[in-house]
Amino acid sequence: MDKAKITSAQFAILMYMYILGEAAIVQPHTIANIARSDEWFTMVLSIFVQLGFGWLYMKLSFTYPDETIIEYSQRILGKGAGWVLGFIYLLFFIILVAYILRVISGFLGSVILPRSPLDIIGLVFMIPVVYGVFLGLGVIGRATEILLPIAVFVFIVSSMMLVPKIDVDNLLPIFPDGIMPSIKGLYSIIGFPTMDVVVVLMLVRFIVDKKKTKKYFYITSAAAPFTLVIIALYTISVLGIEETIRAPYVVYDLAKEIRIERIFERVEALVGIIWISTTFVKITLSFYAVTISAVQLFKLTSYKYAIIPFLFLTLPMSKWIVNNPAELEYYLGYVYPIFAFFPSFLFPVLLLVIGALKNKKQKSSGDEGHGQPEKTKSPSTE
Repeated sequence: MDKAKITSAQFAILMYMYILGEAAIVQPHTIANIARSDEWFTMVLSIFVQLGFGWLYMKLSFTYPDETIIEYSQRILGKGAGWVLGFIYLLFFIILVAYILRVISGFLGSVILPRSPLDIIGLVFMIPVVYGVFLGLGVIGRATEILLPIAVFVFIVSSMMLVPKIDVDNLLPIFPDGIMPSIKGLYSIIGFPTMDVVVVLMLVRFIVDKKKTKKYFYITSAAAPFTLVIIALYTISVLGIEETIRAPYVVYDLAKEIRIERIFERVEALVGIIWISTTFVKITLSFYAVTISAVQLFKLTSYKYAIIPFLFLTLPMSKWIVNNPAELEYYLGYVYPIFAFFPSFLFPVLLLVIGALKNKKQKSSGDEGHGQPEKTKSPSTE
């Protein structure tokens, strides 16, 4: 088991970049197909949904603050059923890593390295991921503290340069078909990236100063979707709805609009570094969750022994999971939300309810055994 620790601030930074991940690359295009010019309102609604899921994960995590979901699921459900549930989470994290790798490989292979095989792109991208996981969560947290200011600086500067290109008329009319298209667009974004935040159930036990964790996490849960709101407003107002729908990686096309005479242009590759860095954080945390899950399920002496085997499992899976960009869009928009519903919502709710009922039953049994009411220490640190 990794003995490294992270602070609440590092955890918040990790989750901010994790939530953005590659969602900023693919979601504007996906949501625009459903909500059209009102996709920004879908992103606004997603803030409240993200906060709701954040509350669920914090409630469950702080009920068992010194364990991961792999550990306390066995305590709540029993060793057999809990082990099976933990194995489901292991599979989920493996598929998540493969999916993220497929998205970023497709992005790099389409717009930056069009003649390079996806296998080689995926392998090269995974090398720093594997190295980061090998060094441990503490190093990942400190590295993210360096990446975030750089990403924010580039994002702010590029946003300012795009201001002259904004055409507010592209955002009009507002709600021509009512708000239902925007609500329907939530289906895709709830699946990805909202439900992916279930990875926090593997991370809270490694936080040193847990008192500030909730506050920072709720701020992060609002800040990341709000960033997607800004991106949605820019893509529609600068490119227009038709161009946004046509472009699979619309944020990259948006960066192509940055031009200052002939002095400063062709900066899309530089801007793309932002989204490569956020995707790096997301896939690193997901892969870290895979290795920790394997250690706790199979009682390995070190999580480092699981890194290479799972690397060679996720690399081919990234190609098997979807065959082409059309399948990728269908998987993202329709299949993935259903797939993620069980490990990301249903199972945490069941664990929270069953754990509360068992705790209540234990309290009742303790009161009866002593003949008079007495306080029973709850596993919650709240």
